[in-house]
Amino acid sequence: MARMNAIDFCFWLQGFYEISGKTILTPEQSEIVQQHLNLVFKHEIDPLRESQTKTPASQLNQAHHGSGNDTLVRC
Repeated sequence: MARMNAIDFCFWLQGFYEISGKTILTPEQSEIVQQHLNLVFKHEIDPLRESQTKTPASQLNQAHHGSGNDTLVRC
């Protein structure tokens, strides 16, 4: 099975919503999507942004943390 890259995942997720007509995910589905999006940010978006802005990744990651819980929220 071929691995999905970040762009493929984003297109897949967009297509899922367009084709399925779903507006709500189950808690399990939501957790899986959130985990994949966190990986996209960690491995692709944050490093790119860090190189463009010269902002340390630790500072970028801090901006994504919510109210002190373990959930990582991306903007």
